[in-house]
Amino acid sequence: MFPNFSGKNLQGCDFRGQNLTGVDFSNSDIRGANFTNAILKNANFQNVKAGLPKKQFLGLVLVTLLINIILGLVSGFAPVFTGYLLFPYSISPDNFFATIVVLSIFIVFAITTTYKGLSPAFFAVACAAIICGFVLGIMTGEIVGIPSGIVGVTVTTLIIYVMLVIMVFLVTVTEQIAGMNIAIVALFLIFIDSIIGAITGTIIGVEVAKVLSGTNRLPNLKVQAVQEAAIAATVGSVAVILFVSYISWRVRAGDEKFVWIRKLAIAVSSIGGTSFHQADLTDADFTSAKLKNVNFSNAKLIRTNFHLANYLSLARVDNTILVNPIVQDLAVTKRGTNKSYIGCNLKGINLDYADLSYADLSEVDMSNSTLDCANLEGANLTKTQALGTNFHQATLTAACLEAWNIDSTTQLDGVICQYVYLLNNQQERRPSSGEFAAGEFTKLFRVVINTVDLIFRNGLDLEALSAALSKVKIENEGIPLAIKSIENQGDGVVIVRVDVPESTDKAKIHASVTHNYELALQQIEARYQAELKSKDEQISLYRQHQADLKELIQIIAPTAKKSTQEKLVILKLGQGDLSTGFPVIVQISREGDRPYFESHAQLPSASELVLAYYKWQAAYFHSLQGSLRIKFPETQVTNISRRELFKECDKLADNLKKQVNLWLNSELFRPIKEQLLEKLDPSESIRILLQTEDSQLRRIPLQIWDFFERYPHAEMALSSTTYERKEKSISSKPHVSILAVLGDSTGINIQQDKVLLEQLPHAEIKFLVEPQRLMLNDELWMQPWDILFFAGHSFTQAEREIGHFHINDSDSLTIAELKNALTKAIERGLQLAIFNSCDGLGLATNLADLHIPQMIVMREPVPDKVAQEFLKNFLAEFSSSKPLYQSVREARLKLQGLEDEFPFASWLPIICQNPAEIPFKWHF
Repeated sequence: MFPNFSGKNLQGCDFRGQNLTGVDFSNSDIRGANFTNAILKNANFQNVKAGLPKKQFLGLVLVTLLINIILGLVSGFAPVFTGYLLFPYSISPDNFFATIVVLSIFIVFAITTTYKGLSPAFFAVACAAIICGFVLGIMTGEIVGIPSGIVGVTVTTLIIYVMLVIMVFLVTVTEQIAGMNIAIVALFLIFIDSIIGAITGTIIGVEVAKVLSGTNRLPNLKVQAVQEAAIAATVGSVAVILFVSYISWRVRAGDEKFVWIRKLAIAVSSIGGTSFHQADLTDADFTSAKLKNVNFSNAKLIRTNFHLANYLSLARVDNTILVNPIVQDLAVTKRGTNKSYIGCNLKGINLDYADLSYADLSEVDMSNSTLDCANLEGANLTKTQALGTNFHQATLTAACLEAWNIDSTTQLDGVICQYVYLLNNQQERRPSSGEFAAGEFTKLFRVVINTVDLIFRNGLDLEALSAALSKVKIENEGIPLAIKSIENQGDGVVIVRVDVPESTDKAKIHASVTHNYELALQQIEARYQAELKSKDEQISLYRQHQADLKELIQIIAPTAKKSTQEKLVILKLGQGDLSTGFPVIVQISREGDRPYFESHAQLPSASELVLAYYKWQAAYFHSLQGSLRIKFPETQVTNISRRELFKECDKLADNLKKQVNLWLNSELFRPIKEQLLEKLDPSESIRILLQTEDSQLRRIPLQIWDFFERYPHAEMALSSTTYERKEKSISSKPHVSILAVLGDSTGINIQQDKVLLEQLPHAEIKFLVEPQRLMLNDELWMQPWDILFFAGHSFTQAEREIGHFHINDSDSLTIAELKNALTKAIERGLQLAIFNSCDGLGLATNLADLHIPQMIVMREPVPDKVAQEFLKNFLAEFSSSKPLYQSVREARLKLQGLEDEFPFASWLPIICQNPAEIPFKWHF
C-alpha cells in the first residue's frame, strides 16, 4: 500500500534515497523538501507547490537587496576613487578629454557586449582602455602622465566591468527568486547608491590624490573637479543601469550570449529549494505543479509528465533534456504544431495527447518516450530514433517515416493511420492506393521503398497470385515484378511484398494486382465447384487448403528449416523487486517463430528468499579454498573446520533451494507453471529466458527450481528487458575465430585454459597473454571474431553493477573502457563472450548494453579448478555441434563431481542472452 501525502505540508522534509514508488504527493506543499537520489517512479506531484520555503524565500530576498545596496555604493565609489588615486591629473577642470575617454570605452563595451557577449567585451574594453589611457596621459603634457593614464584608465575600466557583471548576476538572481518587480527595486537601489558612492569616491579621491602628488591647488579647482565628477558619475550611473537592465532583459529572454549567467543564477536561487537531484522520476506526474527554484539536475526524467507545469523555466535542469528551452516548452505545453525540432534530444519525453501535427521531428531522438494518443498527422519523422517509444493510439496519418529507426520495443498498437509516406515531400505513399484498415499499420509497417505491399485478409492462394502477377506484367509491357517476401501475420492476414522498379506507378500496380487476384480467385473457386461432386465438399476442401497456408509458407520461407522441436520460453518480469513482487508475462514459441502462447501472472514478494540467498552466499565465501579467480582479502576461518563450513553451507543451500521452490511454486505463479507443464514436452530442447533488471534476482540460481528436474533439455538464461538486434557482417570462414585473452594469473593457473582451447577442432585462436590495453583494443578492431574468451581475475563493483577484469597484473578494465572496440567487433560478427572468471554478472550487464548475442559468465567467485573443469566440459560438448544451452547445462551439471571439494560449483555458470538473437552454433 503506497503512502498518501496528498494535500500535506511537507516543507523541509527529508526523503533522500527513499523508495517512494507510486506515492501520492498531489496538492501538497513540498517547498524545501529533499528528494535527492529518491526513487519516485509513478509518483503523483500534480498541483504541488515546490521551491524555496517561506522563511528562506524572505531571507534570500533581503540578503540580495542588501548586497545590491552595498554593491551600488562600491560600484560608484571604487572606480572613481581608484581613478583619482592612479591618475591625479584628473582634478584639473580644464581637461575635458577624460569625459571623451569614458564615453569611448563605454561605446566599445556596449557594442561588443550586444553582438558578441561579455567575454569578448572584456578583452575589447581592456584594449580600448590601454589606448585611451595612453592618449589621455599624453594630454597631461608630462612623461609620468602616460603610465599613470594607462594604469588609471585600464584598472578603472576593468573594475567597472567586474562590477557590471556582478550587478547583472545579482539582478538575475533577484528576479529568479522574487520576480520582476523586486528586480526593478534592486536596479533602483543600485542606481541611487552608485551616485552616492561616486560622489563620495570623488571627494576622497581628490584629497588623496592631492596629498600623494603634493599639489596645493586652489580650493575652487577642487570644487569644480568634484562638481564635474558628480555630474559624470550621475550620467555614468544612468548609462550603466540602463545597460545592466538591457543585459538582464537579454538573460531573461534566453539570449545564448548570456546563458551562463542565467544558469549560474538558477543554480544559486535553487539552493535550499526542493531538490530532485539524481532522483528517479520515471513516469512521475508534475501536471500543473509550481516548480520555481527546484533542482532537477541529473534527475532521471523518463516519461515524466510536466504538462502545464508553472515556472519550470526557473528550475535547475542540468544534464536533462529540459536544458533545451525549446524542448522544455514542448514538455510543458505539449503544443508543437508546425514547429521545428530538428535534431533535438527528446529522449524519454512525455508527449501523451500532444499536438505535433505537421511538426518537423527529423533526426530527433525520442527513444523511450511516450506519445500515447498524440497527434502526429503530417509530421516529418525522417531519421527519427524511436526505439522503445510508445505510439499507442497516436495519429500518424500522412506522416513521413523515411529511415526512421524502430525496433521490437516500439509500441505501435492501436495506431490511427490512413496512410504514410516513406520519402520526404509526400513521396512513396503507403498503401500505394486506398487506406489502411484498422490495425493494418501495425501489422504491415516496415521501411520499404521499392515495393508494393499486398495485404490478404482471408489467407492467400498462391495460384491466384501467380496468375494475377502474370496478367499485370502483360498489361504493363513486361514490367519486372518479383515477390520479395511472404509473411503470415496471424489472424488470416498475409502480406506479400513485390519488388517493382523505382519509377513505377505503385498505386496503379497495387490496384491492378488486387483486381486481377480477385478475378483469378473467382475462376479457381468456379473450377473447384465444377470438378467436385458436392458443393459442400468443395467448400470444405478449399477452406482446408487455406488453413494449411501457414505450413505452405513455412516450406517456402527460409525459416522453415528450423526445428519445430526447439522451444523458447520468455519470462518477462515487470516493475518490482523481491520485497514487493513482480508482474510476469510468459510467452512460449517455437525457436525462431512468433509466440503461440502468452499469459499473465504475478510473482509474490520473497523477502525470505533474499535473506536465504545472502546467508548462503556468506557461507559459500567462507567455504572457498585454494586459488580463486577474484582478488579480495581472504576470510579468516581458523577457528572453524572446513567440514563444519561445508555442513553449514549445505544447510543454507537447502534452505535457499526451498525458498526458490516456494516462490516459483506459489499460488500466484502456479497457473503459469501448469501451463508450462502442459505445453512443453520433456523431450524438447527448451531455452528459458528470464527478462529482469533486478540485480538481486539475477544473482539467485533459479536453475534449482524443481521444474528443471522434469525437463532434462531445458536451461535458463538471463536477459535484459531492453535489447536490440545489431546488423552483422556474415563471413564464410572455414573455422571458428577466437580471441583468447589470458589476463592476470596471480595465484591461479590459466595455462590449462590455453591448453583446452588449443585442442579445439576447426578453430583459429589468437592468444593475448597479459596484454596492454592498446593491444587488446587493436585486436578487437583488426579482424572479425566469433568468440571472445577471457581467463583471469575479475570482480563486480556491487553498488554500481560495474564489472572489472584484470588484463594484466597492474591494469583492470571495464566494458565501457572498450566500448568502441567491442561495438565494432559485434558489428563484424562477434557472437559469444566467455568470461571464465569470478563474479561476472557485472561484466555481462555492461556488455549486454552493447547488444552482444550471448555470454557465459560465473555468477559468484569461482575456484580455479572449477573454472577449468567447466571450460573443458563445455568446449567438448559445444565443439561437437551440440546446442549452446544444452552444452552449458551438461557442463554445469558435471561440476557436481567436484562439490565434495568445492560446494555448489554447479550453481555458478550462467548464460546471458540477447532475446533478439538465435544462439550461436559451432557450425564446422
